[in-house]
Amino acid sequence: MPSMIVCDGDITVLGDGSTTCSTGWITQVSTIPFDHSQIDPAVATAMFGAGFALFIVPWATAWGASQLLKLLRS
Repeated sequence: MPSMIVCDGDITVLGDGSTTCSTGWITQVSTIPFDHSQIDPAVATAMFGAGFALFIVPWATAWGASQLLKLLRS
């Protein structure tokens, strides 16, 4: 389980840039704020398509160029 550090008192910044808590730091179990219902299917599909296009366009261009070079060499 992920955990986080919390301070119930006042947080002050020391001269060296570190922070200190007036009551002491406490470790607390935290939950991940994510729910599957937050995903919009249209946005997820668009993101997947964009990632696929990001890969396929340069690959197809390189493959086409290699086919043209192969055609010119023969």
